Amino acid sequence: MLSEQSSEPPAAPEIETPTTNPDWLPRWELIALVAGDMFVLILFVLLGRASHSVRAGQGALMAFANTAAPFILAWVLVGTVVGMYSGRALYPLGRVIWRTALAALLAAPLGVVMRAVWLARPVAASFVVVATLATLVMMLIWRVGWSRLRRLWWPELP
Repeated sequence: MLSEQSSEPPAAPEIETPTTNPDWLPRWELIALVAGDMFVLILFVLLGRASHSVRAGQGALMAFANTAAPFILAWVLVGTVVGMYSGRALYPLGRVIWRTALAALLAAPLGVVMRAVWLARPVAASFVVVATLATLVMMLIWRVGWSRLRRLWWPELP
């Protein structure tokens, strides 16, 4: 008995795109978002250290890491829960602002508390306020800017 073979090639699996899944992001964009977020948080720490006239010297890298690491960890944890690393977090503009603000308002105080626990220091209320406002403004500038730039590159997004 002869088996029938189809002359048509098998159908390719459907690839997720923004039109099939609004949460989808290409890998390069996810990497760019994480890198941009880390850059903003590192800039926040550098500006904070400079505003307090903290000089570079022996142990400066460790002191920098002790400040930056809790904020980075808090941002990644909260950002993941809030959905900062999905396509929906990048459009429309109102959602970009809302999600970024929510993540900053949760992550910055968490970062301050994590840093205080790590360094066995008390939580300074003034540092919570300054860190929250500074990261809120800096992240909004970055995330809104990225959202607008990606719409120029990828106009078919919803």
